[in-house]
Amino acid sequence: MNSNRTPSEKSAEVLSQGGGNTSKHRLILFLGADWWGSDARALAVALRHRGNALIEIIDEDFLPLQWSSFPLRVLRRLARPLFLQNYNQAVAAHAGNPALDFVLVFKGKMLQAATLENFRKHGKPIYCFYPDVSFLDHGSEIGECLPRYDCVFTTKSYHLADSGLRNLVKQMKLVSHGFDPEVHRPVILSAKVQLFYGCDVSFVGCWSPKKEKLLATVLAGCPKARLHIWGPGWQRASEALRRCWRGRGVFGDELAIVYACSAINLGLLSEAGGGTQSGDLTTARTWQIPGSGGFMLHEATEELARYFLPGREVAVFSTPEEMTAKIRHYLEHPEERACIAAAGHRRSVESGYTHERTAEEILQFHSLP
Repeated sequence: MNSNRTPSEKSAEVLSQGGGNTSKHRLILFLGADWWGSDARALAVALRHRGNALIEIIDEDFLPLQWSSFPLRVLRRLARPLFLQNYNQAVAAHAGNPALDFVLVFKGKMLQAATLENFRKHGKPIYCFYPDVSFLDHGSEIGECLPRYDCVFTTKSYHLADSGLRNLVKQMKLVSHGFDPEVHRPVILSAKVQLFYGCDVSFVGCWSPKKEKLLATVLAGCPKARLHIWGPGWQRASEALRRCWRGRGVFGDELAIVYACSAINLGLLSEAGGGTQSGDLTTARTWQIPGSGGFMLHEATEELARYFLPGREVAVFSTPEEMTAKIRHYLEHPEERACIAAAGHRRSVESGYTHERTAEEILQFHSLP
């Protein structure tokens, strides 16, 4: 067998052979994002690997999220009702397609409940993949759509214990995040790339009060360590942390570069959001950092320990003081750090911690009688 086939050639072979463990090829209306490195794109690719065909409607084609200047943000806010109307009209145009097997919604930003009712009238199953802490923090549309889904596939185990949420949805199933092997992979870097991105400790993620407190502890407990922060919202942080902020987020290949150039990548978890009593137990970083071959120092949770061996495949901490102590230890022991990073990457690949698992679970659920 030729091992030098392109991903497209491999996908074509899967399509011709029947694809994965599912016996039928589906036509899926997929609503989500498609930018390089997004979880939505990775899930769509995984569904195609199993021989399915997708009709994709990309929400960001209808709402310009990259508008960052003040005038453009004001214009986007004022025009949002028109953007929503245009997007929902585009989605609803497929409601009468008898060839569709089901609708899969990634998160569901901008999607309105009335639009989903059009598909329900035609008897089409509708599923939602939801990767975030709260169903309330990303616009009212998401919560209003929840009762219309035949199943919500959540990455948060504490959602299953929320009686109010379970009474709101028809069915809920726990799936896990994953890394995208086309994006989150070890990369070979030039000296100038390493010079620009290299640091002792990095964190990639949006600002929150909890994360600011933890990173302030890093500055206080490890004053000689070079700290880089990537992500939105850090203009709200203290002046000391703003000096560590790189001014923007990183995505796609640049994310893999940051993970490769950071001696220690912090896996900090989000606190509880609107309507939730628990914060994250794992997050996208949990899979993406080891998948990229980076060394990860992660908040200790029982959920993390189900997937990686603490101290051998990832490093963990339970308190801010332990975090700074671990940072100092691993900066002084690069060989130990390299062994843990290699073991974490090996575990990620051998255990198949990608979105292929979630794609298979969704397809199997759909195939249930």
